[in-house]
Amino acid sequence: MSSKRSSSPDISIEIDVATLAERLGGRVVGDSGGKLTGLASLSEAGPNDLSFYSDMRYRAALNATKAGGLITKEPIEELAIPQIVHPDPFLAFVGLVDLFFPEDTVAPGIHPLAHVDGSARVESDVTIFPFACVGEHARIGAGSVLHQGVFLGRSATIGEACTLWPNVVIHERVSLGARVIVHPGAVIGADGFGFARREARFIKVRHVGSVTIEDDVEIGANATIDRGTLGNTVVGRGVKIDNLVHIAHNVQIGEGTAMAAQSGISGSTVIGKRVLMGGQVGMVDHLNIGDDAVLTAQSGVIGDVPESAMVSGYPARPHKEVMRATAELRGLSKLRKRVRALEEQIRTLTQKSSARSEE
Repeated sequence: MSSKRSSSPDISIEIDVATLAERLGGRVVGDSGGKLTGLASLSEAGPNDLSFYSDMRYRAALNATKAGGLITKEPIEELAIPQIVHPDPFLAFVGLVDLFFPEDTVAPGIHPLAHVDGSARVESDVTIFPFACVGEHARIGAGSVLHQGVFLGRSATIGEACTLWPNVVIHERVSLGARVIVHPGAVIGADGFGFARREARFIKVRHVGSVTIEDDVEIGANATIDRGTLGNTVVGRGVKIDNLVHIAHNVQIGEGTAMAAQSGISGSTVIGKRVLMGGQVGMVDHLNIGDDAVLTAQSGVIGDVPESAMVSGYPARPHKEVMRATAELRGLSKLRKRVRALEEQIRTLTQKSSARSEE
């Protein structure tokens, strides 16, 4: 069973440009027989590395690159290095990662130092590393991998081909779909931040709901997803959650949404499909975020966002409005000087007028 990590450096591969182009469905410009042994960025690539170029912002790095081969959207005549012309250079480059860095493989099985409760249901080809703990009536789908220190609570369910990296905590009754990846330290299914305040005291509200994670979700390191108060917190199919993201109780996230690091979603907020969130976005509770909305980094969202809208700033408002306000703010210094000059002119005119009156 694959542990889904890159291979060790002592595993090497050598492949010619023509073979790579055929694999990618691209065409070669220049020498097709050169041998390449690795992948690297433009600035780090050496004579045996393949790199890619897809953005004018990296033109300086392209001009200075020492790469032995390049994937590019259009031929670059001034470059002497072999080029593989492909309509999507970055995607083509990513598609070669498994070729140059094959995954480590680990024989499936349950390590003697892992604890698996006798009532748990473990399907075929599951790998459970030492010090993992699988609770009562938990279920683990075929081909899944639980690394060191993973905790799987009572009646939790893990679908097929999931990977839980070290020290992941999956609380009781949480459900993960197929092909879910959870990175180290993430906690799914802890109690939400729910308290009733009476006479200056906080009374804890037990959270008896759970969390449902659908297929093909990836959850970053140290992310936290709280269980629902009564119903479930739901993360839709294909959602991508970066490191250090917090999702509160009863949040609903639509399929294909992506949220960058350090974002925080307050309770009972509903996020639509294919929403894009930059880093450190914050939301108050009970919001509705429409499908295909874009929330730029550090947006402070305190109201509903319509579908396909782009918002930014704090409080978050339409992005174009924020850009206009920012541009005007940059001109504030010049405006202040103009106002002072006008004030001085008015003073001078007033003084002259007063002097004439006295005459």
